[in-house]
Parts: sequence; C-alpha cells; structure tokens
Amino acid sequence: MDSINLRDLVIGIVVGLILGILLGMLLFWGLFPVKWENAQSYDLAPEARATYVALVADSFKLNKDPDRAKELLRAWEPEEQQQAIADAIEQYKAAGESDKVQAVEDMATALGLTVPAAEIPAPPEVESPLGGIWSRLRVPCLVFLLVLLVLVLALIGVRAFMKSQTPAGALDAEFQPTTRQVRTEELMDVDQMPLGHFVTTYQLGEDTYDESFTIEAPTGEFLGECGMGISETIGEGEPDKVTAFEVWLFDKSDIRTVTKVLMSEHAFHDDTLRAKLAPKGEAVLTQPDSLVTLETSGLKVRVDVTELSYGEGELPPESFFGKLMVELVAMDKPVGTENSVQ
Repeated sequence: MDSINLRDLVIGIVVGLILGILLGMLLFWGLFPVKWENAQSYDLAPEARATYVALVADSFKLNKDPDRAKELLRAWEPEEQQQAIADAIEQYKAAGESDKVQAVEDMATALGLTVPAAEIPAPPEVESPLGGIWSRLRVPCLVFLLVLLVLVLALIGVRAFMKSQTPAGALDAEFQPTTRQVRTEELMDVDQMPLGHFVTTYQLGEDTYDESFTIEAPTGEFLGECGMGISETIGEGEPDKVTAFEVWLFDKSDIRTVTKVLMSEHAFHDDTLRAKLAPKGEAVLTQPDSLVTLETSGLKVRVDVTELSYGEGELPPESFFGKLMVELVAMDKPVGTENSVQ
C-alpha cells in the first residue's frame, strides 16, 4: 500500500471513530440514558434511601424484629445508615407525616443508632432545562474531547511517521506532472491535436500478434493506417520467441509505407540479424521510454515504448521479448515540412 492510500485509510478511520463516538454519546447517552434495574440498596440516591428506610421502619413496626431490620440495612456503613435515617426523618417531617417519622425513630432506637437533629431543608432550587441537559452531557462531552485529543495526536504521529518514511522529494513529486504526462506532452506538438492515440501490447505466446489502427481526419476522412507486428523470431519450439517487431505507417496521400524495426538488445548487436532485417526498415534498439518517429509527406506517428521485459530460457539473455507495450500517437503533418530522422 502506498503512502497516499495509507494516509486516506488513517484519515477515514479517525473520522469514523469521531463520528461514532459523537453519535453514541449524544444520541444514546444524552437522549436515552441508561436505566438501572435490580440495583442494590447502596446504589440508591439519597432521596430513595430515605424512602427505603421508611419502608424498613414500616416492616419493623409490624414485626418488631430488629435483626430483620439490621439485615435490610446491612449493605450500608454505620455512617450511611445514620445519614439515611436522618434524611428520612427530615423528609417525612417536611411532608407532615408524623407517623412515618415516629416509625423511623422507633426503629433507630431499637437498632442503637443515634438520630441526628434534622435541619429544616431549604426550598429546592428549580433547575432550568438547559442546566439539566448540561448536567447529563457534561461527562460525555469531556470524554469526547479527551478521545478527540488522543485521535488528533495519533493522526499527527502517523503523518510524521509517513513523512519520515517518504524519500526526499517524493512529497513535491505529488504536485509535479507524472512521467507519463510528460511523455504524452512530448508525443504531441503544443498547438496540434493528435489524429489518434493508440496503445498496443504484446505478451509472450501471442504467435499471431499483428495490430493495426486507422488514422482519420476530424471529419472522418480516411488518411492512413499505423501498427505493429512480429518481424523476426529466434530459436525453436513453442511459443515463438520474438526478437524484433515492425512498426509501420501508411499514408494514403503518399501511397507508401514507412517501417522501422524495434530490435531486442541481442538482435541489435548481432550483425547477422541486423543484416537480415535491414531490408525491412531502419534498425532501432528497443529501450524503455524510448521514442521512435515515423514520417511521410502528410502524416507523423510518434512511437513511445512504455513497458519492456525480456523472456528467460536457454536462449541468450535479452534476446526475445516477454512483454512489450507501445503507444502510437498519429498527427497531421503540415504541408511543406521536411521529413526528419529520429
């Protein structure tokens, strides 16, 4: 995976985590808070504890069993028991339920608990709706900010690591024309639109390989053809081992075909093979990113070798092609322009 894809993946993961945490906290925690079920007595809020104490006092009033009352209150520490009893007395005094107050006091006396003097409670403050929402969302928001900070720091660390692993000048290369863009610009004149852009690929084993392409004017008029085919093989057995290709250009207005021979490294330096192929056209050493030009009186075709690999076997090294990919760009040649040799 290259650095660009890795960066996109990390950014996608971070954004997904942030959105998931935000949605989970705001929707499921803020709007639909957790509801407690089967809670123990020590989990109760102070008001609920006071009510629980009153229920235990009612039970004690009926059965006069201090051990049972102690069992029901044993989950609390002694300080918590006394505070719950004081809260219950204070709550029921404020409600004017003297019988409830008396029952709680009697139970406390039987259990040997000190009943603190209860203060008259101050009027409860009315909490605004916004305050209630904030009290529920305060902790989720703090958690969210902490998680967001951790994710940002992680993203900064990943980007720093990726940058340290990127070769010098590679980042600037992202904003520069690619090699293929530069080569394409070289294939065409700045002020001239191509008549055709063709790509052809040979793979070892295509014994009948022969590609041709029609060249037409913008109006659809037939101007000629260009193409590439097998010129010479080497060795014996199947598949055929191609050691040279012909690239050619036919111009209707010139009534002739211009041909050049793309030769392997071995064939180009073999005098016998070069002499044999000389009648077919000019010999050209095939190299990656090399350019070959075919010209007639009215047309010009630039041939760009974009990919090249040799086959392996008992034959001499670099003597036959394993794969060859070329691009052919056909252009109209201005009248009066002399042929050039490349």
